[in-house]
Amino acid sequence: MLTVDLGIRLLLKRSSVGLSIVNVVATAELSQSVDLWKLAQVDGFLYDQAIYHCAYLKDAKTRAKVSIFSTGKMVSIGTRNLADSKHDLKYAAKRLADLELTHPAKISVKLQNIVATARLSQNLDIENLARTLPDVIYEPDQFPAAIYHSKELDGASMLIFSSGKIVFAGLRARGQLATARKIAVSLTKLANSSSQG
Repeated sequence: MLTVDLGIRLLLKRSSVGLSIVNVVATAELSQSVDLWKLAQVDGFLYDQAIYHCAYLKDAKTRAKVSIFSTGKMVSIGTRNLADSKHDLKYAAKRLADLELTHPAKISVKLQNIVATARLSQNLDIENLARTLPDVIYEPDQFPAAIYHSKELDGASMLIFSSGKIVFAGLRARGQLATARKIAVSLTKLANSSSQG
């Protein structure tokens, strides 16, 4: 897994368009319930039912944050790669078992979402892109970015800002990062050709 993450990072660094992963969301199931009230006084855990109906684990050994639901579902939020998400979810399962709130469980981690950003080296005429590209929503009085649903991204979406910033949300596989970079490069070329025409 680490070699794949490293390979993708090297590929992206060599490209003319930089792509940065800013958030990875992954889930795991404990297949048993968790008494969240017992976590309220445990170091590293936060549980306040008035705020949200789950407990949070964030301590010196986590790389981001894990939400733990009473159903046994866990969600890792805020890491920048799948390896860190797996670490956090496995660590959370171990902490719960060490506290004797669950039985030791082997978990299977599932990638749910990757959010990545790209910064193009130029401003974009997003009004022109909205007229040129299919499946674009651009309502500047509602939101300052165009929303693009590229078929190549299989359900993921892009927020395209006139500053040249692009946010990719809903990516569900690491392989989609290379596709996202290619789309960003294509947008740069499209913007260049429309500004020259």
